[in-house]
Formats: sequence, structure tokens, C-alpha cells
Amino acid sequence: MAFAFIKFAHYFMIKLTVDQGNSNTKLAVFNQDEMIEKISNVDDVLLSTYLSKFDRVIISSVKNKIDNISLSSPNIICLNSTTLLPIKNVYQTPHSLGNDRIALAVGANFLFPKKDVLIIDAGTCMTFDFINKKGQYLGGAISPGLTIRYQALNTFTAQLPLLTPSKTPKLIGANTEESIQSGIINGMRSEIDGIIYRYTQSYPGIIVILTGGDAIFFDKGLKNTIFANPDLLMIGLNKILDYNEPIF
Repeated sequence: MAFAFIKFAHYFMIKLTVDQGNSNTKLAVFNQDEMIEKISNVDDVLLSTYLSKFDRVIISSVKNKIDNISLSSPNIICLNSTTLLPIKNVYQTPHSLGNDRIALAVGANFLFPKKDVLIIDAGTCMTFDFINKKGQYLGGAISPGLTIRYQALNTFTAQLPLLTPSKTPKLIGANTEESIQSGIINGMRSEIDGIIYRYTQSYPGIIVILTGGDAIFFDKGLKNTIFANPDLLMIGLNKILDYNEPIF
């Protein structure tokens, strides 16, 4: 399916969204608001092929630069702090705000208009982002992600091993490995639940969306009601692209 829609892109104005994250590059193809293709772990060759075939493209990079690809086409939007948005960004330092965070907020506002929404992105970092019912992005929080926590225990101690995450950690670890799994997974679950609780006290009826590559370790273990949406960032990029339609 990787090339199923490429040859039709010029004729039907199908849109391409690209997310260059800390771990890998992902892309998605949209026909209006419908995602018709999604590819993860995209290499430079495949990415360049897609970029050359689409008339409407938006790229988000957490590194604030686009690596090893040509951006000579005027049809490509590189998301940054000056890009026009369908929401109001009232973050005090918009130039330092991660592109992924603002795209997530746009996606949340599109899916739940006129609602207070908390977005939890469980990725390399775990971020909490809040957009209110007025469509104003206020900010949030940044915390170490799952992999970082495992690496930190291994790097900054003399004897603790480097483990991979467990979906079913015990509460009481009976050995070192079980204790690490309990501390990290259950600790992050408690952190997420605690943050959600504090938001609900200030914003009754708030909607919570969980996304990100590590969301699978938390979507079933939280006591709060949440919506899991792995495509939220791409949805947000698609809506930002639509909002900037006049530049095409």
C-alpha cells in the first residue's frame, strides 16, 4: 500500500502530513479529513519520493529542522511558531513550543470543538497539553517518557539493569526487575491519574485524550475515562494544512 495513492496525488489534491519525531519519521495521507494511508519508520528515500509527488504537504519536526530532504517546493509547509493556526496560541514562549504539541492541540480542538481538552502524549517525553473550550492553547507540562526512565535507572546506578516496559507490572515487586517495572509503569500511571484529577477539579467535564507510541502501556491501566487516539498528531497537522490553504 505504500505507493497506492502517490500516482493520484497531483490530480486529486490528496494531502501529505509528515511527523519527524525523536525516534522515527511517520507520514500520513489524507483525502479531506479521511486518513487513507499511514506509514511509520519512514526512511529518507521513501520520504523524498512522497514529497515529490504531493501538491499539499505539511512537515512537523521536533528538531526544528528537516533532515536530509529537499524543501525547494513552495507547496511544503514546515510547521513553526509563525505558521497560521486554527486555534489561538497563548503560550508565553511560542518559539520554544514543540511543533508536535501544537499539532496535538489543533487535532484535539477539531475532534472536540468548544470543549476543554487535556492531551497526554506518551512518547520520548510525556507531555500534558491543555486547550480550553474557547479554542485557546494555554500550555501544559513535560515529563520524562517511559524509555528515558528505564535508561536513567540503568545509567545513573551501578547495578540496575536496563529493561523493556511491561504491560502487566506487579504492584509489589518481589525482585529487582519486578520492582523496576512496578516503579516505572505504576508510577507513570499514578502520575497520569494525578494530573487528570487536578485538571478535573478546575475544569469539570474535561475530555482527556491519550496518544503517543507508549500509550499502549497506560490506556488499560488508568482509572480515569480517556479517549485513546494514536493519530491525533496527524489529524492536527491535516487541519493546520487546511487552514493554510490560501498559500497554495
